[in-house]
Amino acid sequence: MINWEPFHICPAGERPPPPRKMHLPDGLGDRMRIAAFAERQAVVAFGWAAEHFTEAPDSLRQQWRQQVSEEQEHCDLIISRMAELGFALAERQVSTGLWDSLQDCPDAQAFAIAIATAEERGRLAGLRLVKFLAKSDPKTAALFQKIADDEVAHVAVATTHFGWRPDGN
Repeated sequence: MINWEPFHICPAGERPPPPRKMHLPDGLGDRMRIAAFAERQAVVAFGWAAEHFTEAPDSLRQQWRQQVSEEQEHCDLIISRMAELGFALAERQVSTGLWDSLQDCPDAQAFAIAIATAEERGRLAGLRLVKFLAKSDPKTAALFQKIADDEVAHVAVATTHFGWRPDGN
């Protein structure tokens, strides 16, 4: 059993509340909380995959191990900024849906593509947040730009090892 503290996890089979509207202050907190928890799930998932998928090439497993620290850095950056802005991590529930789905991957290739798909989705969401916050909160916008920039390399791992591309080509 994974200890997800300080995040507040919704019960199995239930969905967390949807994020509040972005133009409301709590809407930003909701999105940051979701992003921080996605990064936390990625920390767990990359470490798990590096040990679980022993059939994967050593180079891939080493890349996954390296990504653990990068994802932890992203999580820590978001959590720190949330604290500066007065948003509590445990204020609203989050879902372990990403982690749950990744554990169902039958092999390294399926995992690499599934996590790359999630990373790309998160990267695009981060870029939308950057655009929304550019004038009103440039510090948070810069944080999410840094994360989006880092995610390009994370997504590329599935391309390098399995030929997968985020655009489906």
